[in-house]
Amino acid sequence: MVNTQIKELRVAKGLSQEQLAEAAKVSVRTIQRLEAGQDGSIETLNLVAGALGVSVRDLFEDPQAQANQERISRSDSQLQVQLTNRWQEFKTFKRLYGTIYIIVMLVWGACFPMIHGRWSAVIGMLWVGGWMIMNPLRRWWIVNKIDPKLDTKYPLTASRTDKNHSSK
Repeated sequence: MVNTQIKELRVAKGLSQEQLAEAAKVSVRTIQRLEAGQDGSIETLNLVAGALGVSVRDLFEDPQAQANQERISRSDSQLQVQLTNRWQEFKTFKRLYGTIYIIVMLVWGACFPMIHGRWSAVIGMLWVGGWMIMNPLRRWWIVNKIDPKLDTKYPLTASRTDKNHSSK
């Protein structure tokens, strides 16, 4: 039996067990077991802590207990490795997207002098529209393509709100 603060933290945040389970990407039964004092894996504790917006250390009533201290240290280490690796991959995506974005817009803008007449105004409006469309397109790509892949590759980061931000 492990004494945790999961129920108290969940209630303080106004979440039901179902809402916490969904945010943590675990089953409701897992939340029930953890709240009842049953032991959970390091990965599960990381996911629940991330969904609650706290560190794994904050989940335990007595974080100084030797067994908890070792688990917390291992958990923190694993989480930091995954967050760092995820951030590096995410940063690479952002750089690649930015580079492609600039190249496309420069090539498109360079084509303006080749077009004469009424089509030049249409192409100019499309060029300005391209600038306005690219940012929402980038957000869509992150939410629907990049995040799910990184969540699968780095499961401890899946429920974290800071998963796409540098820890520095």
